Amino acid sequence: MQFNYVTAVILSLSILIAGIIGIVRFSQIDNKHKPFIYLIWVGCVNEGLSIYLAFNGYHTIVNGVVYDLCESLFLLWFFKNLGVFKKQRNLFYFLIVLFTVIWFVETFLKSRFGSSFTYYFNVVYYFVVVLLSIRVINNLLFSEKELLKNSTFLICIGLILFFTYGIISRMFWLYGLKNSIEFVMKVQSIYMLINFLSNLIYALAVMYMSKRQAFTFQF
Repeated sequence: MQFNYVTAVILSLSILIAGIIGIVRFSQIDNKHKPFIYLIWVGCVNEGLSIYLAFNGYHTIVNGVVYDLCESLFLLWFFKNLGVFKKQRNLFYFLIVLFTVIWFVETFLKSRFGSSFTYYFNVVYYFVVVLLSIRVINNLLFSEKELLKNSTFLICIGLILFFTYGIISRMFWLYGLKNSIEFVMKVQSIYMLINFLSNLIYALAVMYMSKRQAFTFQF
């Protein structure tokens, strides 16, 4: 299963669905969820920029690695708003420093800026996001009845789906399986499908967001 360029572009632009819904419903969305809306918009800009650069024969590494850092920090902000770090404020700041340091080392010290993607950084922050998402879902299971209409639940499901596969694909790349072009193409095709599915889940989550549905982490 491999996609042509047009199909790949269409799948990647699925993030626009959540972005547009976020614009339309922004005034109805609780502040706790707004960091995620901001991230969606940044993702829309990044996808558009990546398509433009690729279409004109340029690499997308620079905007890709910058977006990765932005994504990690926006997600930490999102989880902070949910109250995940309410009793662990030091952990929140520690993760900000950890992500930034690993990103800086891999981006500027390990290689020349713009010459390679941040695979080790991705594995670390993907893993943290999955753990935080699982923690939130575990809490929701005991406090919410209609999970499939709960924006926070849907977002965390999308994050777990996307970042779990992200960890697997980065590990494949780091440990030599990148040498098989056919294998890499299959991994990338699955990634596109999972990204598309996650984007649809995010769009559904944004549709259900409201000021009355604000979720606060319970202890």
